[in-house]
Amino acid sequence: MREISSLESLTALSLLCCAVAYFWTKFSLFKSRLVCLPLPPGPKAKWMGSVVNLPRIRPWITYGTEWKDLYGDLIYIRVFGNPILVLNTAVVTTDLLEKRGGIYSSRPVRTMIVELIGWDWLVSAFPYGAFWQKHRIMFHRHLPANESSTRWRPLQIQETHELLRSLLLHPAEFRYHIRKASAGIVLKMTYGLRVGTGDEYIMLADKALASLAEAGIFGTYLVDYIPLLKHAPSWFSFKRKALAWRELTRAMLNSPFTSVKEELAQGTATHCLVSEELERLSVSADPATDESIIKNVAATMYAAGADTVVSAISAFFLAMSIYPEVQARGQAEIDKVIGYGQRLPLFTDRPQLPFIDYICFELLRWNPVTPLGLAHYVTEDDEYRGFRIPKGTTVLPNVWAILHDPEMYPDPSSFSPQRFAPENQGDGINQIPEAPFGFGRRLCPGRYLAFDTLWIVVASILAVYDISKEKDETGAFKEPVVEFTPHLLSHPLPFACGITPRSTAACQLIGQETNT
Repeated sequence: MREISSLESLTALSLLCCAVAYFWTKFSLFKSRLVCLPLPPGPKAKWMGSVVNLPRIRPWITYGTEWKDLYGDLIYIRVFGNPILVLNTAVVTTDLLEKRGGIYSSRPVRTMIVELIGWDWLVSAFPYGAFWQKHRIMFHRHLPANESSTRWRPLQIQETHELLRSLLLHPAEFRYHIRKASAGIVLKMTYGLRVGTGDEYIMLADKALASLAEAGIFGTYLVDYIPLLKHAPSWFSFKRKALAWRELTRAMLNSPFTSVKEELAQGTATHCLVSEELERLSVSADPATDESIIKNVAATMYAAGADTVVSAISAFFLAMSIYPEVQARGQAEIDKVIGYGQRLPLFTDRPQLPFIDYICFELLRWNPVTPLGLAHYVTEDDEYRGFRIPKGTTVLPNVWAILHDPEMYPDPSSFSPQRFAPENQGDGINQIPEAPFGFGRRLCPGRYLAFDTLWIVVASILAVYDISKEKDETGAFKEPVVEFTPHLLSHPLPFACGITPRSTAACQLIGQETNT
């Protein structure tokens, strides 16, 4: 029996050794074959490491037009030793960021943004792994990953009605009113703060997010490429900026959270994400949760909600002033479904208002708020289409190029909601845009909340207001400039428009709804 047992053990050990040798040989052959593969096409770096004519202003346009014609769907750029891969089409982003999410879901080290400016609490910037997953779980607890959640809709309607009243009183300040409404929703959700008592937090978010917008695109500052520069003296220009911005980002993380903790201790806190999670933590210590995770999740929601939807709603005012026929069609649909001046739209009306959906889809597509997406990071060497993609490559999904691909979206520069009607879809044409919300395992957890906010605002404004181009002193219409800021978070450049109630009944309706 011992001889048989020894023989079995020897056989098992031999098989194990053979298996290890087999897989090691396969792995070695794969690695050696990868080394022999060419890198994707792209501009050549100079001997000092810089790249000639590397686009600095609105790089997504250059990547998606001239460079796409020159290099194709994949553009490989090596700047000061940093490998960067630009993805220009929906096919390659799906193949890599979604189908191969296991190695394409992390984030690159962002020296300027994270280490110097202090956005180390921004969950969307975390590397992929267990720490990020703990935060994601908390997000899904409050923002379920499906479209059926109605928890926050009463709050969205309430803030939308406040927006309608503000537009009636001070229409010229529409951009501030948009920001106030969007921030009002997220501040109430996360910290229980009502805007009016929380205006200082809106201003804080504006100032802090300016740093993210300006420095957010990888490589904006040389320190992104050469991290050792973070040790440069504080009198360097980028260090002075970072130190000033850091005060704001830390305040954005800590101030509202501390306020809720104090109210909770005094028994005056209102129900919100932070109070709910702190109470949960006090009742049952969860090893997967601590105060820092609660703080990070709340602040990330605060940052995202205070800015991203604002861009799409601002673009709505611009688009309606330029395309009055789109506005008229949206109003006609609303009037037919709920009656002219009878009441304001509700979420339950959505199935009967498909054109409002189309307008919202087109707002997301026309000029996406993150035109170059959020950078991904390759954690293992990979092969794709016969090219080698090295471990450590920063991957930039060109959201703008995807949503302006004329093969997917004919006449992409025009604002055409009707493109999303069923009869105009099919064979990959005019598909509902999902790229604005990210890719694969890094999809935005708040995408349904964001779309709900956009939808109810668009529907409600069209129900009671007419939007038109600005008039000059002679009464003639002035053509607005259709141009967006060249930052990570892209917004319409300042413009003016006319905002007038559709009727006396509309004025009365605004007053009735906002006072209830």
